[in-house]
Amino acid sequence: MNRWIPKEKLTAYQRWEVAAFDERTEANPHAPPAPAPAEAVAPSAEPVEVLPADESPLEETAIVLPTAEEIECMHREAHETGYAAGYQAGLGAAQAIAGQLASLLESLPQALAAIDQAVADELLALALEIANQVLRSSLRVRPELLLPVVREAVTTLHPHHGQPLLFAHPDDANLIRTHLGEQLAHSHWRILDDAALTPGGCRVELGASEVDATLETRWRRVIEAIGINPEWLAKSDPSGRDRGQ
Repeated sequence: MNRWIPKEKLTAYQRWEVAAFDERTEANPHAPPAPAPAEAVAPSAEPVEVLPADESPLEETAIVLPTAEEIECMHREAHETGYAAGYQAGLGAAQAIAGQLASLLESLPQALAAIDQAVADELLALALEIANQVLRSSLRVRPELLLPVVREAVTTLHPHHGQPLLFAHPDDANLIRTHLGEQLAHSHWRILDDAALTPGGCRVELGASEVDATLETRWRRVIEAIGINPEWLAKSDPSGRDRGQ
């Protein structure tokens, strides 16, 4: 059922529309009343906002896809860029390694010289150690090798005044008494035992004069005669033991 609205309640626009229908009604009084427009049936209580011309809804932007040729070009450019970056990084690493190798090669002669010197020092120290051990072994096997040393020591001092003393290890002292006791007694030498002395050496005293013919001192004189510092020899011994001891 259509709802009829009086003219005085219609807006100007709606009254114009209704007037038009009214004219048709007057022309045809038997025609049924036309239905009211939607705007006339339920007029909006709020004013309708009309957008300006420049604020009309934006038209949808068309999406343009790259062509196969453009995709290939982008792929090629990315590949070339990555290759160039990798090449530069590899070149920098290669230059760094080359610099390190150059430094090693430059220091190689000095390193080899130091190694050669160290080997030579070790060989010399080993040879002296062997000689020292041979000497000690020889004196143990043939203790009479001490007698020439004693003769040389006692002839160094000429006893004119005072009592000349000869100190030796107890084992060597007995050997000296057996072989040189009569000769030394004729020169007024007194033979004394000294357990602190190493077998194979002796020490003589006459007043303020002294002759050190101990095994350690004689060995030190030997290595000094061939130009070796005893301190170096002691340091070169891995055991830390003085090779003259």
